[in-house]
Amino acid sequence: MSSKAAKVAELFTKTIATTKCFDQHLRKVKVLCCDSGRMVCQFQVGPEHLNQRGTLHGGFIAHLVDAVSTYALTANENVETRGVSVDLSVSYMNAAKEGDNVEVEAVTRKLGKKIAFLEVEVRNKDKNQLLATGRHTKYVGI
Repeated sequence: MSSKAAKVAELFTKTIATTKCFDQHLRKVKVLCCDSGRMVCQFQVGPEHLNQRGTLHGGFIAHLVDAVSTYALTANENVETRGVSVDLSVSYMNAAKEGDNVEVEAVTRKLGKKIAFLEVEVRNKDKNQLLATGRHTKYVGI
């Protein structure tokens, strides 16, 4: 882990632990790995992450795609901004239930002077099953 990536992982952990804004829902998410342009996190699905059908809420998955990919972006050596979202999309493939262990991996696919393209996979670690994929485009020319 580069020193910048280590700082990004530490910032994610501290911010999530202390925030009172919407990101407080990410409190159970723990950073497993952070290196240049990539971040891997894990959490156990709790009741606060469920929809009314008892499965992992799609809106929470979209929040994961947004947040984890943003921190993966900032882990790039040449990036000094969180950027601004231009587009975010999520494709849902399978459901997770309370108690399942979920892994989120975000990768910077392309970093230009003004636009960054990130991809995210959300996986059920217990079943080795892809739950969702996400794409996040950010304006970084700030």
